[in-house]
Amino acid sequence: MRKRLIYRCDDVGYTEAYDLGIYRVLDSGIGCSADVMLDSRHVRESLEWLKKRPWISVGWHRHLWESPVLPPEEVPSLVDAEGRFKWRHRRQDLMAEATYEDACKEFRAEAQLCMDILGKVPDVASARHNDLPLEKAFIDVLDELGIVYDFYSAEGFARNPGGTVPAEKYAHLHIISDMSAVTQSYKMEDWDSYDPYKGLMNPEWTEEEEIYFYGWHPGYCDDHILAESSCNLHRVKELQCALSDTYRNWIKDNHIELINFRDALYGTNEFQDHLKEINSDLYIGNMK
Repeated sequence: MRKRLIYRCDDVGYTEAYDLGIYRVLDSGIGCSADVMLDSRHVRESLEWLKKRPWISVGWHRHLWESPVLPPEEVPSLVDAEGRFKWRHRRQDLMAEATYEDACKEFRAEAQLCMDILGKVPDVASARHNDLPLEKAFIDVLDELGIVYDFYSAEGFARNPGGTVPAEKYAHLHIISDMSAVTQSYKMEDWDSYDPYKGLMNPEWTEEEEIYFYGWHPGYCDDHILAESSCNLHRVKELQCALSDTYRNWIKDNHIELINFRDALYGTNEFQDHLKEINSDLYIGNMK
C-alpha cells in the first residue's frame, strides 16, 4: 500500500518570528508545501526564501486579516480607516461590503506580488463558493490565472451542506484533508490538552491510494500573533511536534512518502527527488 502525505505549513509570511519556525520545518524535510498569506507583513521575505527552494509547492492562503497589497485608496470597499481589511477575523459580516471590482484588483495584485518574486503564481488555493462578490472575484481570478482549486475533499465537512468536495477532474486523485481528525480547541483554557501528535499521526490509508494532507502552524509566537490570532502559543507545540524524533520516526516506520501538491496533482516526484539528492532519511528509498 502506497502511503502519501503532504505536510502543509500554513500562515507563511505572518511575521518574521513565526516564519523562523516555519523555515525549520520546511528545511527539515518534513514540510512539503508552504501556504502563503500574501497580505501579511513578512510575505516578501518569505517568498524570497521560498524562491531558493523550488521543491516546496506554494499555496495561496487567502488571509485578508492584514492590509491590502494595493494602496487603500484603490480598494476603498475593502478597508477600514486604518487601511486594514475592515472585517479581519472578528467581523466576517463586513465581507459583504466588498465590491467585485475592488476584490478583483486586490487579488490580481496579490498574485502579481507572488509572480514578481517567485516568477510564478501559487500552485493551489482554496475557494469558497457563495454569493458574495468577494468570493466570486477570487474564483474568477483563480480561473484567469490557472490556479488549481477544488482539488481535495475535506472529510468531516464533505458530508455537510457547503462542505468541500473535489471537482470531477480531480476526484480520481483521492486527495483528502480529514479535518474532523485534527481539529482541536485553541482556547487557552484547553492548552494542557492540546496535542498535535493526535492529529499528525492519525491518517489511515486504504487500497484506494489516498493522498492525505494536513495544514499546520509550526512556528514561533510574537506580540502580533498573540493580539491577532486565537491560534498563538499552540504554534510552538506544533513546531516541537513537527521537529520531534517521535513524528519523524512515525513517518519512517510506516514508510510514508512525503510529496508536495504538484506531485499529487501532476504525478511528478519533485519532493522525493529533493530528499534523495540531500540523502535524507525521509527519502522513501532510504527507509528500511
